[in-house]
Amino acid sequence: MYLSPSSPLSVTSLPSPRGSAHRHEFELAGGIEDWEDVRGADVDRYGFIQPGSRRPISRASSAQAIKAAQDREARRTEKWRNMAKMIEGVQVEFDTRSPKLIERTWKGIPDRWRSSAWYSFLASSARDAKSEVTDQELIAQFHSLQEVSSSDDVQIDLDVPRTINRHIMFRKRYRGGQRLLFRVLHALSLYFPDTGYVQGMAALAASLLCYYDEERCFVMLVWLWQFRGLKRLYQHGFGGLMIALQDLEKYWLKGKPISQKLNDLGIDPTAYGTRWYLTLFNLSIPFPVQLRVWDVFILLGGCPPTLEPSSGKAKQKEQANEPESDMIFDGLDIIHATAAALIDIHRDVIIDGDFENVMKGLTSFQEVKDEDKFINLVRAEWNTHRGKKKG
Repeated sequence: MYLSPSSPLSVTSLPSPRGSAHRHEFELAGGIEDWEDVRGADVDRYGFIQPGSRRPISRASSAQAIKAAQDREARRTEKWRNMAKMIEGVQVEFDTRSPKLIERTWKGIPDRWRSSAWYSFLASSARDAKSEVTDQELIAQFHSLQEVSSSDDVQIDLDVPRTINRHIMFRKRYRGGQRLLFRVLHALSLYFPDTGYVQGMAALAASLLCYYDEERCFVMLVWLWQFRGLKRLYQHGFGGLMIALQDLEKYWLKGKPISQKLNDLGIDPTAYGTRWYLTLFNLSIPFPVQLRVWDVFILLGGCPPTLEPSSGKAKQKEQANEPESDMIFDGLDIIHATAAALIDIHRDVIIDGDFENVMKGLTSFQEVKDEDKFINLVRAEWNTHRGKKKG
């Protein structure tokens, strides 16, 4: 069911084909989750359907591992509870400048605290930027934008079902998570008209919908655009993306043997990095590892605020007279460090491989078997770069 953008009503106001009041026994969470023909054992803790992918060696060893992981998570959860500050009994805040919080964020935010922590980190950035648009006002705008047609609705409608359909929330067309994803992307395309909708946005919104309702998902995306540099990254013509990839090559890879080999093979960062940067590594690395990267990016990825043009508030620093080759895209150091770490784990393939094998290695899904070790590598890249900047 689809209504063209020229129609007086918005697509997002349409009921689902079977009616929003009609629910089946396999639909949970108010119809958002669809468990039809899915075994619970084939769904991981994040909602991704992976039939037959987890085969424990033995019940005893599996039970031991699960118990150890649960105990560790419980201890970490309690530590985060002690760091949380309740505001008016409902809202959670964290001190984003606390060395203890920064250290624990590098170790990974416990999943039950992740949504609250991410929201607090970006809300803190909004306050620091003295944004006069509150989250409640953004929520009101989200609902008002549902009644306005977007020229991007057709493309959004095409992209939604192929974004993340192996997840328990996003299985059915025009229902559950797919409907929420459409509504969020529709509103975002209207809120930032200079950018509109770009395909990579769907991956970001789908990841956030795993943790937030549609209203807060929209708020989080707006804040990411304004306070984590995504507005510039997604700007029309992708000038910001090109600068970011130039920064990766010039300041993070240059001087390394792998950089010289990539140059010899004629492999530019745009060939493998475009997807990484526009989706913040969604579906390029395992979801738990993506979340760990997002933990530190959302906390530490601050950059000069860029509010919507109509607001007349703070804007990016003027760089009109600066040559594009000399520009630097501030605020993406965590993303650069992650990209550099991914390239580093392919060191042997890059040094010894030909064009085809190197491209296959860099553009395929990256299997990260030890997420702690990988995040430590990201942190090492980040610290090394910080040392160079201070020097």
